[in-house]
Amino acid sequence: MWRSAWLVVAVLSQLVASAYTLKVSGLVSHYHGGEVMEGALLRVYKNGVKIEAITSNVFGRYSVKLENNADYVFRFSAKGFVTKCFGVNTHGLVWEGENNVKELFVEMTMIEVLPTMDLEFFDMPVGRLRFEPATGLVSWNKDYEAWVRPLVNEIMAEYDRQWYATASAVIMDGSGDPELDPRQGSRPESPSVR
Repeated sequence: MWRSAWLVVAVLSQLVASAYTLKVSGLVSHYHGGEVMEGALLRVYKNGVKIEAITSNVFGRYSVKLENNADYVFRFSAKGFVTKCFGVNTHGLVWEGENNVKELFVEMTMIEVLPTMDLEFFDMPVGRLRFEPATGLVSWNKDYEAWVRPLVNEIMAEYDRQWYATASAVIMDGSGDPELDPRQGSRPESPSVR
């Protein structure tokens, strides 16, 4: 009897020693050209209430430590750019003494507003993350991604078509200086994060 009780205590102490909280850090960048974006606003909502507002630093970086047992929304915005967001669920087993921190890097690429296109779709999260405090495991919601990814790809294909048409028109009519026009950036052949 004592032996089995000791085993239970040993297992529980191992679990307590491996409890985690989540720290989300990352980079805010410009979709066209990939330049980092200093001064992008990040508002963090916990269970629907804004708890923090920070700006990306000179290197486009941000960092936020989350508490367990909550739902979060990270909402990114900048003047002249479409607001984008993602969600984080930190519900799970929690206990005192959560000393370990799991770090996750998320890059948010921002797209410019196009007056000819409705981009309200991006008011919805572009991804949903699940964090398990007991194990520190992080996973993206694959079902949500399977639903949202084709829609994002369709919207971004039209966005690119309109964006390049606008950039070409500015160059063709001479109304923009190619050296100063932000639409003259080159973007990677196949961006991995939209």
